[in-house]
Amino acid sequence: MISVIIPVYNAEEYLDQCVRSVCRQTYTELEIILVNDGSTDRSYDICEKFRKQDQRIRVIHNENKGLVSARIDGINASRGEYIAFVDADDWIEPAMYEEMYKTMQQEQVDIVMSGRFEDTGDVSRAVYHGIPKGRYDRQSLVRDVFPKMIVNENFFEWGIFPGLWDKLFRRENLYKYQNKVDRAIRMGEDAACVYPCILNAKSIYIMGKCFYHYRQSTGTMVKQKDAIEVERHRFLVLYETVKQQLETYRDIYDLRSQWTDYVLFLMIPRADGLYRGFESLEYLFPFPQIKKGADIVLYGAGTYGQRLYRYLKESGFCNVIRWVDRNYRQLQEFGLPVENPNVIEQTTFAYIVVAVSFAKPRKELYRELSMKYGNNKVAILDEELVKSRESLMAFGLNKIKF
Repeated sequence: MISVIIPVYNAEEYLDQCVRSVCRQTYTELEIILVNDGSTDRSYDICEKFRKQDQRIRVIHNENKGLVSARIDGINASRGEYIAFVDADDWIEPAMYEEMYKTMQQEQVDIVMSGRFEDTGDVSRAVYHGIPKGRYDRQSLVRDVFPKMIVNENFFEWGIFPGLWDKLFRRENLYKYQNKVDRAIRMGEDAACVYPCILNAKSIYIMGKCFYHYRQSTGTMVKQKDAIEVERHRFLVLYETVKQQLETYRDIYDLRSQWTDYVLFLMIPRADGLYRGFESLEYLFPFPQIKKGADIVLYGAGTYGQRLYRYLKESGFCNVIRWVDRNYRQLQEFGLPVENPNVIEQTTFAYIVVAVSFAKPRKELYRELSMKYGNNKVAILDEELVKSRESLMAFGLNKIKF
């Protein structure tokens, strides 16, 4: 039996689609556990409705304790030999668990993982792990996976996605590592479990298919800015607790440097709140050529672009003449003032600032824009600056020792 754990917190808008997608799986030997983490909307009633409709569904109602606690409570209540997770605002393809279970049995591995679809409005984009599909035993894990498990060579390019939800675990491989995750962690929770799990796995299988739909909704697209000290504390808890955990697995493989890169990747879009001294810099971090008062076109409206756009509008550090993104139609539906990149041709500007964290699309955009407008007019993330001692100190990540 597969136990599917769905943590629920104020997810009334999407919960029905999520649960129905799990109930309609072609693999039917499921135990579906809804962990209602103190929701204050209609999630409670929706959970109870499904519990009455499908005898495979169990519901746990808790006070609000956070995602880590909800997952741990779900695992502790589960009875399946295999464990899977779905976030309450996402949904899955009907054959997901049948295909993953079949692969688990045929390949005799501890973890099976698939790609995912990233859904923005009616646009669905297939995204795959950065490590080739196939079976990896212990020897090939150490040789081919661990050296690029978190960061696949470039900053930043995934090796294996940290999400719990695109994976199927043997219970014994997951249980103790999820229970070791600090319940105080409020972001990056998945990585704190997934990477120790894989480090200690005997074998894994990476599928070349996508089954999981990761929704880019209004709530996830428009990132709220927390109080600066609250945000810094959350990152400190994440960074230090997982770093200490990885320290205990150094004899398997030392992932601490990759972990630092991962946390930097999370922090860069939030630099206006996490980089100490950010507002006193003479340039816009991490774009050293962008000085105060520059007329810019901001290219990119994902997590990074949204946060940067809001900061620039609130602070007035730069004059954002245009904000563009290839996915502008869907982003406009979320109420974002994003335009078609074609408007750049009719715009007078000093620089195009590429607000993209991922290496491949960032470098492709740089090449494309440089050919049209000249490389002296295009600013992208400066990797050397990001990973410099000065930046590590400003982000509070300078205490790590190798």
